[in-house]
Amino acid sequence: MQHIHLRSEKDLEYQRVRQVLSVYAPGSEWEAIRGSGGMNNSTYLLRIDGNRFVLRQYETHNDVAKIAFEHEILDALARSGFSLRLPSPVKAPGNGQTFYTLVNEANGQKKVVALFRYLEGRNPVWGDPEQLRELGMAAGKLSQALAGLKVSLDPVYPPYYQIQDAYPLCTPDKLLRICISPPVQLHAVRNDMNELAHTLPALFDALEGMEHLPHQLVHGDVNASNVLADEEGRVCAVLDFEFATWDLRVMELAVPLSDLLTIDRGEVWLWRALESLIRGFRAHAVLEPSELAALPQLVLLRSLDVVMHFISRMFEETDPPEVAAVQIRKLRERMDWMKNNEARLRTLLS
Repeated sequence: MQHIHLRSEKDLEYQRVRQVLSVYAPGSEWEAIRGSGGMNNSTYLLRIDGNRFVLRQYETHNDVAKIAFEHEILDALARSGFSLRLPSPVKAPGNGQTFYTLVNEANGQKKVVALFRYLEGRNPVWGDPEQLRELGMAAGKLSQALAGLKVSLDPVYPPYYQIQDAYPLCTPDKLLRICISPPVQLHAVRNDMNELAHTLPALFDALEGMEHLPHQLVHGDVNASNVLADEEGRVCAVLDFEFATWDLRVMELAVPLSDLLTIDRGEVWLWRALESLIRGFRAHAVLEPSELAALPQLVLLRSLDVVMHFISRMFEETDPPEVAAVQIRKLRERMDWMKNNEARLRTLLS
């Protein structure tokens, strides 16, 4: 990761950081470096009066209702005594606001930012497949904690299975059309898209009736990039609650299962890792037979959601087409894998 120091007072990023800190830490001494961030946001690592913080700039949206809900979830979880560490938004002196809207005076563009206290740890790298039990346990603990959480705000994001409402720029109908006739930006994966044009309708049909499964608050994006591990490799923190919402309880297991399917470690490693992840989750959260029965389709739904998300960002010109192309290929690979391995996965889940 390349860290770019922000020093020049003429630098736009420097000015933005200084503006935010004039609200959250007025009069403080500080320095900042630009971090790698995630796939959806920009981050800056700050040292303020000797203490470390993370400044997060939301790139997916500037919807303050979504961020207010995220921060309320974090506050409620912290007060619940949840055993893993969590992001802690810094409150502005005076009004207690945990996010701030920057406005570019040149074009009127808005960016919402939030300042968080720095959490020690590192994103885990899976070597031994038994390590995945740690991720499963973290997801299970979080699912159990969120099930009993009370919040006053309404969630903004729809459940995963309501995918027809999630991406106006890439609806299911539009996705099927562009899979049949891919735009020039996606010609590198046109064969993958043509194959998806034949297989996606069955997945959309499989989503019918999902609304009858158990629902609760979910994080919705538990994976290696959104947890931290300590020096012994134990998961010690859960990050990035941006997509937290009211959804199927079983999605908290479907998401890490889906992300695990594209780790290139061989079939023997993968099946041991899948077993470890599932065993860890079920040590803390109980799923009904109907939820387990829906898991293979929900694993694919997670990947489909990511594809529609990044195709939308491509149309918005937020991300280059290559980002969407990678996810399209991963979806096609996951659907091929599930076609060949669904029966074995169901046996593992039983």
